[in-house]
Amino acid sequence: MIAPLKSPNVLNIPPEYAFVDVLARELLRRHGATLSEITVLTTTRRAARALQSAFLRETAGKPLMLPRMRPIGDVEEDELLLEGDIGIGGPGEKLLSLPPAIDPLRRQLLLSRLIQARSDHAGGIAEAAGLATALARFLDQVQTEGLDLADLKKLVPAEYAAHWQITLEFLEILSLNWPAILSEEGAIDPALRRDLLLRAQVAHWQEMPPVAPIYAVGSTGSIPATALLLKTVANLPNGTVVLPGLDRHLDADSWQTLPRDPAHPQHGLALLLDKLGITREDVENLTDEEFRTSTSARAALLTEALRPATTSDRWQQAATPAEAALDGIRQLDCLDAQSEAQSIALLMREALETDGKTAVLITPDRDLSRRVGSELRRWNIDVDDSAGISLDQSPPGVFLRLLARLIESEAEPVALLAALKHPLAAGGVAPDVFRRHVRALELAILRGPRPASGFAGINRALATSSADESGKSWFQELVDLATPLEDMVSYGDVDFSEFLKCFIQFAEKLSTPAGAEGSALWRGNFGDAAAGFISELLRAADVIDSFDPNSWPELLDNLMRGRMVRPQYGLHPRLQIWGPIEGRLGRADLVILGGLNEGSWPPDAGSDPWMSRPMREKFGLPLPEQKIGLSAHDFQQAFGAAEVVMTRAEKIDGTPTVPSRWLLRLETFLKKFGMALDKGAARPIFDWQQQLDQPAAVAPVLAPRPTPPVAARPRRLSVTRIEKWIKDPYSIFAEQILKLSPLDDISTDPSAADKGTFIHAALEQFINHYPDVLPPDARDKLLELGRQAFGDVLSYPTVWAFWWPRFERIADWFVAFETARRKKFRTLETEVKGTIKIPAPHAEFVLSGTADRIDISKTDSSLSIIDYKTGAPPSITEVETGVSPQLALEAAMLTRSGFSGIAAAPVEELAYIRLSGGDPAGEFRSAGGKKSPPPEMLAEEAYDGLLRLIAQFDRQATPYLSCPRPDLPYRFNDYEHLARVKEWSSGEDPE
Repeated sequence: MIAPLKSPNVLNIPPEYAFVDVLARELLRRHGATLSEITVLTTTRRAARALQSAFLRETAGKPLMLPRMRPIGDVEEDELLLEGDIGIGGPGEKLLSLPPAIDPLRRQLLLSRLIQARSDHAGGIAEAAGLATALARFLDQVQTEGLDLADLKKLVPAEYAAHWQITLEFLEILSLNWPAILSEEGAIDPALRRDLLLRAQVAHWQEMPPVAPIYAVGSTGSIPATALLLKTVANLPNGTVVLPGLDRHLDADSWQTLPRDPAHPQHGLALLLDKLGITREDVENLTDEEFRTSTSARAALLTEALRPATTSDRWQQAATPAEAALDGIRQLDCLDAQSEAQSIALLMREALETDGKTAVLITPDRDLSRRVGSELRRWNIDVDDSAGISLDQSPPGVFLRLLARLIESEAEPVALLAALKHPLAAGGVAPDVFRRHVRALELAILRGPRPASGFAGINRALATSSADESGKSWFQELVDLATPLEDMVSYGDVDFSEFLKCFIQFAEKLSTPAGAEGSALWRGNFGDAAAGFISELLRAADVIDSFDPNSWPELLDNLMRGRMVRPQYGLHPRLQIWGPIEGRLGRADLVILGGLNEGSWPPDAGSDPWMSRPMREKFGLPLPEQKIGLSAHDFQQAFGAAEVVMTRAEKIDGTPTVPSRWLLRLETFLKKFGMALDKGAARPIFDWQQQLDQPAAVAPVLAPRPTPPVAARPRRLSVTRIEKWIKDPYSIFAEQILKLSPLDDISTDPSAADKGTFIHAALEQFINHYPDVLPPDARDKLLELGRQAFGDVLSYPTVWAFWWPRFERIADWFVAFETARRKKFRTLETEVKGTIKIPAPHAEFVLSGTADRIDISKTDSSLSIIDYKTGAPPSITEVETGVSPQLALEAAMLTRSGFSGIAAAPVEELAYIRLSGGDPAGEFRSAGGKKSPPPEMLAEEAYDGLLRLIAQFDRQATPYLSCPRPDLPYRFNDYEHLARVKEWSSGEDPE
């Protein structure tokens, strides 16, 4: 047994000293040649590595037998430690008889099955798996705190609101069913096993104190088992506890309030000292002036600023802070999250200009750390992020998730391209060949309306396309790869284990390049993590019985999320990104405290989805504010670095943010003395940040003036292109000379142009079927022809819900219109094509056109040219001035016998039929107004204008201008971006 000591052996390293460096020197001083015999218990594995680096610095890199360094696992401060190995063993049958910890994935799936079994759960396995993650986290917290689930029955539901009563009933699956399931599994929860190991270690040391010295360093004892271990170590004959940043500046009265103030940075240490049975005065400081990073005045300033709210009235008697307290402290208030990330990256990059200088970003904000890492890569710097990357965001994880969505969506084009364009996709050929085939597939059939569903549907569409035979053969091989998995999905509910194996086989084959011995999916650090995940999932697959493959994407997301993977090699030795707990003991020359906004740092205390505050307190769980206190202590430790830059974003996603309470307290306290944090030093950083993505020089962009050779200019245009030629000659240049055509979107719904095509086709067929007399059921006949014209497109929800009802109204109107029209006119032709040849200065010019409808009067045999419009027709002014000359030019073609089968005859009417399907559904409108010239004169004027236009562009000096007349914009300009119109049309003189 441990002989009682006069006082536990507890030391403290103040925050103004580099913790690991002071500790390393002291351990070398005390133990020297016997250093390898001692044991050092650290909070995390990263803290152990930091201590290793400190030993190397202290010995100038000379070989050294290091002490045994093992993490004790401060679970509340780092959830990741719940999945790590605490590395503490002990003799005895009791330890050996402990059941193994259940695999996290198996536990999640078992909990999911329990949730599904409840009668009030309407979701599937995927939703249950998401809920199981939160339930497992609650279970871990209960066991970490040393509580018993059986005590849930002591919480009387009737004492709480109705929704809390429902929650308590839900939690019965833990207290009633979960222990029996674990017994069947022959395992226990990881947190409980860790707690039992810690307590067994404590019991062993109390019974048989170790001879070799033991040090427990850096822990605040925030969980019961850890606190018990620290107490045991402190009372060992050769045991020592080294605390991080015990506050010596706070007055005694305020210190007494800390056990009741969980949000204070010293709350955890105050509770720990009470558990150890000592006071602050019993703790000796361990310091070394060589490793001082800041003045004691700075520590005193932060102590005063963060003093308990109950004693903040003492600010009135506070002494003026020393000027040295703010030395080395800067604050950057950035515009937004991206500005903050770029500013931090610049600070870290600047640090590299000084030989040997190290810099670290400390932040709990994962989005900020990701942005900073991305920004640093612009200088080819890969930085070590202590939190790593979630497996679902890693390359293999993303690839597997994309494949899951591909199968679930039945090869929907966007999902298909997303999967096939992933860098891991190769499909048994060279990656560059695979990419070429994917791009060809996209252009051939995936842009525009979606092909039939499934790989087979895409294959049928590809077979009738213009794609080359090698591309068709390549896709057939892809179809063969996917068929077994597609067939399994089509069966409905399947065996999960068999489905998972089939899915992995598909993923492996798709990710195997030509000539490779195996899949690229499992290569590298991320590949190893993905392989471990799949292996664990296969072991747990028997938990799921019947499985709906359509839920696989969501289930995979929920199972992967939160499994962190850290890259191991090729990272920068002087730049790092840490979480707050790593910053507690770490050392760097420049420390950047990022994301200092409420809700980020400190984190939002939030609300517990399982218990209200009274329920947590009665059950024995710590209040949510304890997280804020732990974060505050981490901030207090990091604030003691030699050079500190505190950053925050004033807006996140456009929403104003609230500065961290610690910043506000500092600013408020300093303001009392006319002092402030240094924000002026941020100006150079902001200037650099604004220049990051700015070009070296801004050259004014002039409007394009292409003047291709006359021989290359088009000699044939349709009447519809003439309006484009007048309003936007550059579009003709891009379309006819450069041969550029706009790409359709991927897997689009039919467009307005498609709607016009379908309606045109239906009306054409209707008139051709019934050229003389309308049938009694004319409306029904027209609707049937409409169904044929729309075809498969009617299956699109937007078409059926919006377009088809409009077409029904159009049919009603059109039948009535035709009934009246046919009393005076007879339709000669529909969709009739024609051409005329026009002599021109350079060479003959061909004008072509397709008239929607040409009618002949039954009284005087005059002709009427009609154009259907499902959109807005041109205005009367546009027709009169010749800028919309389509109908007038068709009339000019007609008078020159340009339409085959129709003899030249006078044109007495140019008209539009607008078919909107609205109110009114249709409208017959003359192209000209009452005062407009007659159609024959409009036709001749349009023809003369075309002659002038042809002659003008037959001159080499005539450029194809973009939008030469802003007052006549072309409504359907597909080439505006190519002409860079928005860059030169601002109205400013570039000179």
